[in-house]
Amino acid sequence: MIKKLKRRFILSNMLMVILVLFALFFSLTYVTYSFQVQLSEEALKTALTCNPGDALFTNGKVVVCDEQNFDKNNDKLHTVFLIVVTDKEGKITASDTSANMFVSPENVRKVTELALRDEEDIGIISSYTVRFMKIPHESGGYKIAFADRTSEVAIMAFLIRLYFAATLFMCAIMYLISRHMAKKAVEPVEKSWEDQSRFIADASHELKTPLTVILANMDIMDLNPDSTVAEQKKWIDNTKSEAKRMTELVNDMLFLARSDAAVDQRYNFMDVELASVVKECILAFESVAFEKGIQFSVVSILDNIIVNGDEAKLKQAIMILLDNALKYVDKKGSIMVSMARTQRYVKILILNTGKPIPIEKQKNLFERFYRTDDSRSREVGGYGLGLAIASNILEYHNGRAALEYSDENGTCFSYTLPIKMLARTRFAKK
Repeated sequence: MIKKLKRRFILSNMLMVILVLFALFFSLTYVTYSFQVQLSEEALKTALTCNPGDALFTNGKVVVCDEQNFDKNNDKLHTVFLIVVTDKEGKITASDTSANMFVSPENVRKVTELALRDEEDIGIISSYTVRFMKIPHESGGYKIAFADRTSEVAIMAFLIRLYFAATLFMCAIMYLISRHMAKKAVEPVEKSWEDQSRFIADASHELKTPLTVILANMDIMDLNPDSTVAEQKKWIDNTKSEAKRMTELVNDMLFLARSDAAVDQRYNFMDVELASVVKECILAFESVAFEKGIQFSVVSILDNIIVNGDEAKLKQAIMILLDNALKYVDKKGSIMVSMARTQRYVKILILNTGKPIPIEKQKNLFERFYRTDDSRSREVGGYGLGLAIASNILEYHNGRAALEYSDENGTCFSYTLPIKMLARTRFAKK
């Protein structure tokens, strides 16, 4: 599908480029040809009318212009090589070759006959590569001027070859550019397609486990139809637990799917005192940490910092980070929470001791269904969606979720939020 999309993109670009180049070069060719024709016709007209009403004959020759006028119009007349005058019967009564380039009296007679046969006053005799113009003469016949079209034809042939070569060159260049543009344009689509495919595959895999457990429990209960509810309580509780896990997974996937589809998540933005939200989340985890023998410490909490956001969503994001720290802290380890600020931003940092995250896996931490240690996934719980959801919530608030560092001293995640700044809506997200 992606390859087909690239091909269509390149094809549409190339068709558009070819049409534009064809229209451009056709226009240039037409304008150039029209200009050549105009010059030739002006030369013929000048040759016929530069001394109007005074067509004199000297020794059987036509005097086209006096010497002064001829010199003045010489730049126009250089293509005019023959002027003839005919009588009523079409016989040549006088002729003049201005350029000394016409070959024989027989050819003069033939082109004159062809010009007289033409019903138009201006025309082309292709067989002799000449253009003619005729006007009525006082003798009852015509005065006809002939211009050489050899240079005109040669110029047009050269231009056509040049434009054709230029078109091929430009098409080759535009093809390479189109390939590059297609690659760049399709990259987001390709990534989105891959993410969607991976999301569906991972979601199917995660849903398969609870569904398998639920069906197994149902089969066990079905084998003991006479048992009481109390006797089946173990399987019922297990089924409820798996159903609850599946519900949480579906809700998380729905949240991310709605975010991808730019569906309004109904965020309720207001001024939020961030320290109170952080303290509330810490209070919820202190007892859990105490039961597990984890040292839970608060390094610094900055009061009176107001951010514009959805309090419930911010609390959800902080809880995700605390829960993640609690899951991956080492035994008898510690979790530390702190806040820091600059002039415009506030940062929440949560550090837990434990095994560092491999460098090659750090870049994927905020991807959906990604877990650094699949062997512990059932042990610690979760589906690898927490950090993805937290990152999405922070984006809504014009903030950022990031891994600060992960080494032998522990793993530290951070949330950065703008202080007292309007958070952008989902539809303003780039």
